[in-house]
Amino acid sequence: MSDSGGGSAAGSAPSSGPDVDGDGDGVEYGELAVTLAAVLALVVAAALLPAAGLGGPDSPDGGSERDGTATPGEAATGTTVATPGGGSSGERSSPGSLGGGSPSGVGLSNPPERTRIGSTQPSGAPLAQTPQFVVEGPRNTYWRQTAYGRYTGSAWERSPRWQSMGEGVPNGDLTAAGERMAYDVTLLVPSSSLPTAWQPERVQVPNRSVGVEASTLGGVRATESLPAETTYRARSAAPPRSPGTLRAAGLDYPAELERHYTQVPEATPRRVERFSTGLTADAETPYDAAVIVRDWLRQKPYSLNASHEPGEPIADQFIFEMESGYCQYYATSMVVMLRTQGIPARYVVGYAPGERVGENRYLVTADRGHAWVEVYFPGTGWVRFDPTGSGDLPVKNPQPPYDLSLNRSAVAGARVAVSVEKNGTPVVGAPVAINDERVGWTDARGRVRTTLPYAAEFTVTAHPPDAVTKYDDDDDGPSAARATGGSVPVDAVRRPDAPDRLAAARPATGPLQREAGTDTNGSSRTYRSDTNVTLSVRGRPVAGGGLTVVAAIRDVPFRGATVTLDGERIGETGENGTAGVSLSGVAPGTHTLRVRRDDLGTTTPLRVRAPNGSDPTDRTEPKPITVAVDAPLGLPLPGGPATVTATRNGSPVAAATVRVDGAAGGQTDANGTLGVTLPVAGSATITARGPSGTTARTAVRGLYRNAVLLGGAALAVLVALGWRLRRRGITARGSARWLGATLSTLSARAVAVCLRTAELLADAGRVLRRGLRWLAGVPARVAAQGLAAVTALDPRRLLRRLWRWLAGLLARRRSDASDGGGESAPAGRVGGSEADCASGASPTLREFWREFVALVAPPAATTRTPGEIARYAVERGLPADAVETLTEAYRDAEYGRLAPDEGRLARVREAVDRLRAAARGEES
Repeated sequence: MSDSGGGSAAGSAPSSGPDVDGDGDGVEYGELAVTLAAVLALVVAAALLPAAGLGGPDSPDGGSERDGTATPGEAATGTTVATPGGGSSGERSSPGSLGGGSPSGVGLSNPPERTRIGSTQPSGAPLAQTPQFVVEGPRNTYWRQTAYGRYTGSAWERSPRWQSMGEGVPNGDLTAAGERMAYDVTLLVPSSSLPTAWQPERVQVPNRSVGVEASTLGGVRATESLPAETTYRARSAAPPRSPGTLRAAGLDYPAELERHYTQVPEATPRRVERFSTGLTADAETPYDAAVIVRDWLRQKPYSLNASHEPGEPIADQFIFEMESGYCQYYATSMVVMLRTQGIPARYVVGYAPGERVGENRYLVTADRGHAWVEVYFPGTGWVRFDPTGSGDLPVKNPQPPYDLSLNRSAVAGARVAVSVEKNGTPVVGAPVAINDERVGWTDARGRVRTTLPYAAEFTVTAHPPDAVTKYDDDDDGPSAARATGGSVPVDAVRRPDAPDRLAAARPATGPLQREAGTDTNGSSRTYRSDTNVTLSVRGRPVAGGGLTVVAAIRDVPFRGATVTLDGERIGETGENGTAGVSLSGVAPGTHTLRVRRDDLGTTTPLRVRAPNGSDPTDRTEPKPITVAVDAPLGLPLPGGPATVTATRNGSPVAAATVRVDGAAGGQTDANGTLGVTLPVAGSATITARGPSGTTARTAVRGLYRNAVLLGGAALAVLVALGWRLRRRGITARGSARWLGATLSTLSARAVAVCLRTAELLADAGRVLRRGLRWLAGVPARVAAQGLAAVTALDPRRLLRRLWRWLAGLLARRRSDASDGGGESAPAGRVGGSEADCASGASPTLREFWREFVALVAPPAATTRTPGEIARYAVERGLPADAVETLTEAYRDAEYGRLAPDEGRLARVREAVDRLRAAARGEES
């Protein structure tokens, strides 16, 4: 085969330029130095350009392609979601829609209008096997989402036209209908994109209010996002794929289709076309060229840890410079290589075949997100080619043992979420079974929702997710390298006229599959369910009428249970655990009502009345009563109080006789309650007998236990309080000292109050005696002085004298209080000094001063200084020299600690006498 046009030798990488022959004259060291310098400059430039953020042709903002490029592990959160109405919403796809990322770079949510290719940063991060959807159908195939037509060098773009699927699939006539297949798809995450097998003919969703649309690129979507667990039905017709049919297709392409799907950016280096031309030189038909290009690309190793340089066409880099890549690189390169040869091709995204999990049942997980190629053949249409090389995906598969748990208590028939975790991390994509029956696969949060069986015991089992994830084109026949992990020499696949070698390179079996339940390792946990079924009826059971049967296990409706009356089936409970039954043909009397499902059920007597209410048993059989016991704080204690309540159908029962452990306790009041005292025992039996003779009994247990718990709680509180007080430095000895000091202080104050009261009473007695003596002398003064004494008894003057006396008395009391309480340090010291005790002068001087204050009676005397009181007295007309003599002596004694001598004390007495005389003269 010719290597013209830059083609590589067999099995070698393509040359990036023409060969240069040496002249054999030896080495020119100057040229060598220049060459080394140029190489060094290129290395430095290559290192600096990405850091400088220089963009390529598709980065008009000059930013790095990293800004809009998603690695496979980032695809879940790095794509812009297209809205159903067309265009881009600007929103980012939900992380929940794609678990740990998709190798295709596109999540299950509506594919974007523009998707970048590959990544400028290597990322070998493992992919989570987040379940996306389950397919039930006769064949496991590729599950297509959409196609892209315009290649920019770094991204793929599309601008499809959408129409209702009821109007047909746009451009559906371009692809011939071959083998048809009907299948059901159940979404495991919310999505508006509806993956289908190629080519879809019909898609139906259960919600008739939601429309289904198809695009000119073959994609299918719902007009609204469908919730998880939605199942839609679809039918597809695969185009013919036989090599003979495709080789005979010819080159008669529709003009517009050929123009659109052979477009290549002008920036694509010419070496891509030259190499593709050389590679397919021996191809006689477009089909042969497509097979040659596909098989040549497959020899490149597969790796998610691949990246490209920003600013350069990606297909050119992958063909000539990159040593490995993933599906986005393979599919892009094949489309570009075929387009340079004038063969219409397009870039397609979706999911590779899923994992077989049952008969005609396949699970598709996020790690199977894929990109491939569709090539157009006249008369046949678009046919799939998968050029991606072999290799396992680095998926995250934590191995058992797992931690299994339920989100609620185990009750038969309850709807629960089973969680599967490994060291606190959710396990994604793990198949979960209950009693060996698979109920689903864990989602991105490691949970699967299901309904517990109606059994007393059940076992939850979780197996590890499938560890083998490959891209297997079940129709094309992948090379042996895809099954063995090795590579096939180029000369074994280059020539389309070597069917024996190509056949030898294909595997003898189909896709790698794993039957459910074949794993020998896994984690299991057995639970015991609550199976106590309760049965009640609503309505009045009257012969010929109807009623509602209600069955439940705790808070869970007893669904799907058969209802029988005297062994005859009369209905079945629904989703809410109820069943409406008819009593037509049922005779009045007592019957047996039963509900049962599997091994669970219960019975209850049902008394049916006659329509006229004349059932004798209804009148003679009293309705039962119920009795309840309530204690303070809900904690009954031995010897403690309790309240007994008797009711019948929720109404209080009055005059019910209550007995406590056989001893009479009394009768209930109009509210149906009675207060009783519990016995000092470990338990007590409370019996209530209604007026109609019906009896109810209940037992109160754990009285001693409650007492121990309460005592322990109190002890714990005391210990905690003591510990906290000790932490604050408060000890028992210190507390005792503080208590003793407090009691001593209180006692001293009480004694002081008693003494003070006695002093006040003594003063009051003296004042009373003086008053009585004065009143007794009034007649004598009247007889001696005549009318002058009578005028002295003028009521106004008497009131003024009384007021002055009271004011003086109050002043003396406050002065005494000041002396005893230490209000004034000097006065206190004078009152208790040695000089006072020796001479007794200071107390006499105080008496003179108090009398003086009483004579003057200044307002607010207790708040005035001696000087202010003296000035007030002078203003009232009292002798200034006498006032000054008394004031100076008082000041010296009280504040200066100068006890007056006999001469000064005599002068003070004389001054006081003058002040008395002056005061009497003023009153006269």
